[in-house]
Amino acid sequence: MSKSKHVRVVVRTRPSAELADHMVKFTPDRKAVHIHIPKSIEGGFINNQQEDWDFRFDNLLHNASQEAVYDECVNSVMKGLLDGYNGTIMAYGQTGAGKTFTMTGASENYKHRGLIPRSISQVFREINDRPQLSYTARISYIEIYNEQMVDLLGTIPEVVKGDGGLNVVEDQNGTAQIKGLTVRVANTEEEALSYLFEGETTRSIAEHQLNRNSSRSHCIFTIWLESRSRVESSEKVLYSKLNLVDLAGSERLSKTQTTGVSLREAMYINKSLTFLEQVIIALADKKRGHIPYRQSKLTNVLRDALGGNCNTLMIANIRCEREYIEETISTLRFATRMMCVTNTPELNVQYDPVALIKKYEREIRELKQELSMHDTLSNRSHVQHEPFTEPQRLELQKQVKNFLENEDEELEIVSLRQVKEIFHQMRVLYKTLEQENEDWQRIHKNSIAGTSAKEEPHDTAQQGQRTSDDREDGVGDLEGNGFGVGLAPIVGRGAGGLAGGIGGVRAKDKHRKSRVSLQTSPYTVRQDAEDDDARSETMPDGATSTYRHMEMLAPADLSGLLPLPGQGGATAAAHNKSLAPPPSRAEEFEAFKRGRGADMSRILAENKTILKDKRRIAKESAESVNELKKRIDALKESIDRKRAGRGIGAEVQSGDEIIIDEEEYVFLNSLKRLKEEYRTQFDSLRSVRADIEYCSRLVDQCRQKLMTEFEQWYEAQYGGQIPEDGSDGQVEDMMDIGEKFDRLQMARMSQEDPDSLPFYNARKNSVRKTQKPYIFAIQKLLMPTKAGL
Repeated sequence: MSKSKHVRVVVRTRPSAELADHMVKFTPDRKAVHIHIPKSIEGGFINNQQEDWDFRFDNLLHNASQEAVYDECVNSVMKGLLDGYNGTIMAYGQTGAGKTFTMTGASENYKHRGLIPRSISQVFREINDRPQLSYTARISYIEIYNEQMVDLLGTIPEVVKGDGGLNVVEDQNGTAQIKGLTVRVANTEEEALSYLFEGETTRSIAEHQLNRNSSRSHCIFTIWLESRSRVESSEKVLYSKLNLVDLAGSERLSKTQTTGVSLREAMYINKSLTFLEQVIIALADKKRGHIPYRQSKLTNVLRDALGGNCNTLMIANIRCEREYIEETISTLRFATRMMCVTNTPELNVQYDPVALIKKYEREIRELKQELSMHDTLSNRSHVQHEPFTEPQRLELQKQVKNFLENEDEELEIVSLRQVKEIFHQMRVLYKTLEQENEDWQRIHKNSIAGTSAKEEPHDTAQQGQRTSDDREDGVGDLEGNGFGVGLAPIVGRGAGGLAGGIGGVRAKDKHRKSRVSLQTSPYTVRQDAEDDDARSETMPDGATSTYRHMEMLAPADLSGLLPLPGQGGATAAAHNKSLAPPPSRAEEFEAFKRGRGADMSRILAENKTILKDKRRIAKESAESVNELKKRIDALKESIDRKRAGRGIGAEVQSGDEIIIDEEEYVFLNSLKRLKEEYRTQFDSLRSVRADIEYCSRLVDQCRQKLMTEFEQWYEAQYGGQIPEDGSDGQVEDMMDIGEKFDRLQMARMSQEDPDSLPFYNARKNSVRKTQKPYIFAIQKLLMPTKAGL
């Protein structure tokens, strides 16, 4: 994969019931497209308009499913990603051609998910299948909106004006990096999908004539992988990334009829796509020396995907209807130029410095062992290859001194390390002798410069001052030479002084023993203290105060001890009560909800009531929508029967218009009215379902907070004792009908399609995060109750 290879291009057609078969033809091998546009009569007799176009690509997917597109486009790139090669998959095409559906898919349906969710699933599936390697997956998601890069996973996902947005910089290797980009670690598939759905909620979309949900920005979802071996202690670390790019669609303003903000967005989109095409044209020309990557942020970010170190694949989305045939030709021309771009994928390997140090230490240790074996076989076992120790340096220093003093002395050279150490010791001896010589010369100069007549009075005064200071600040008597060295005074050197010192030591030791015995038996301590009172007259004051301190201990110091003789009654009863098992947690939980947890229990009940009402409204709305759908279907059947039973002579044509009777006209008006009512009811149902999701989250939060407060209160009241019923202490709150339905639905999905659980869980969590609060009980939920914890 290190050889140069061209960018693979796959064409995908959007399914349509109005396919222009007479204008768009596909070859049987599904790799070529032929387009024929007849010359218009308005061009006159001499008309040089081109009629036929032929394009050939790596593959063509017509009416293909999402799974077929993934198998064709992503498998080869994914294999290289896990082996340490970068990859890029981008979707290009006109607006409304199905680029976003190809890359992201329908988030409400697991089977219609796009390339990005499927790539995430395969990445974590491959990671689990390779236990010998340690992988770290990271996720980033950005969009380029009006030439401003926005971090969709940042704390504030909005377009930052001025110079405060994300910028593209180059590292020391010339690779483009985004400064300030948020890269989050994803440990599971569900966590990675949550990041995807979180970014999708903040993307810029708008509506125009050709697309109700048109992407107004270029989005780049990146999976960063880091892998290293768990089996081998290798210092090699493989880094790779997969860019999944959803380009905004090119627009013709004459067809989209956009104005205002949408017009400005369309201008930026077409401008960036034009710069992208200029880069591709420059890469296709081998004689071009400069590639204009820096003209736009899109081309600057995708620099390694366009002529760099990456496996790149482009999906060209086209529409085969007659009215979009010109845009289809433009897209196929762009895809043909893209096939002329060549990339050179290379393995991204870096070396861990910590692992390298360990490797070098191991190699040095092995080389030393090998050298030691060689010395032993060569009768040179006394040769030392390790650094010299301090005793060995002293011994070598003596040998060097003997060598310098005695001409007949010789030094045996056994290793290069010994030679270096000998030179080092010679340097030390030289510096020592040089320093001694300088000191001797300085002392000699000072002795010659001074006079004995000036120094004698000065020395006498200094000696007298030193004697007085020693007498005032020194300890003990002065010796004969006039220095105080801490000798004890003669008065304190009697026999009693030494005995007193010994007694003080014994008193301290006795005090330590008494403190230890105090912790085991207070009665014995008190008895010992009474016996010691009789000996207090012969003990020093320090020892007596020590024993008195033992009797003045606070009652709190004896709280964990056995009761003294005669002190039963209330203390024993309290002790027996503390040993009694606490009541059942279920009973205490009911009492807690009526007492200290009444406020939180009331909030939980109110939220459950609101949730129940919302579900009832949703059920009624669903029934109403279903009823409207039945009525619409019945009206359509009546209209179809009316048109089928209408005779040839019964209808009167006027030009291109068909005149119908009054009954059919009434049916059509009723159908139009029912469709409008159906849309209104369906929007209302969708809004109520969103409210149900949010209410469910509030109920879960209230339940969790109530349980947390109860657990803390119960621990404070009864500690970690086992209840009377012998249960483990877990109190399970009763689930309502909606919660039971969610539990059953999750169990059913886990049995039918276990792989879809991370997808639905991530989607559910992202929907809950995006809902805005509308119940004031959340304010009480986030505040501590009056009971306190």
